[in-house]
Amino acid sequence: MPYADPATANNLLADSIDSIKKRNGGGEWREVLTATKRHRSVLLHWLPGTAQTTHLHPHSEEIFVVHEGEVEIDFGGGRVERAGPGGILYAGAQTPHAVRVAGDRPLLMMCFLSRNEPDSDTIDLPER
Repeated sequence: MPYADPATANNLLADSIDSIKKRNGGGEWREVLTATKRHRSVLLHWLPGTAQTTHLHPHSEEIFVVHEGEVEIDFGGGRVERAGPGGILYAGAQTPHAVRVAGDRPLLMMCFLSRNEPDSDTIDLPER
């Protein structure tokens, strides 16, 4: 997940997925929900065909929770996981992973990332 600057976070006491979707519309977007020095939470709305290259977080753990659509995460070594609404996936620190929208419906997915720091917490890996 690209760096989420704490200054851009809502950090609202309460919000709803319906309200967030209404604010952002039907295109591709991401909204930084909460961000502190210790964590980030981001709601992503990706269109079919969207993919993120293989990368890893040296010191961070990332949790993915699918709300709508389907995601496919390639954890390397032949480990590819696909999840739909209600699915939860986990990439531990040092775990290479590539994320893509699976199927022909938009993906709405919440991501939680610990200890995310700019320029030091994501390493892009060569394509396989």
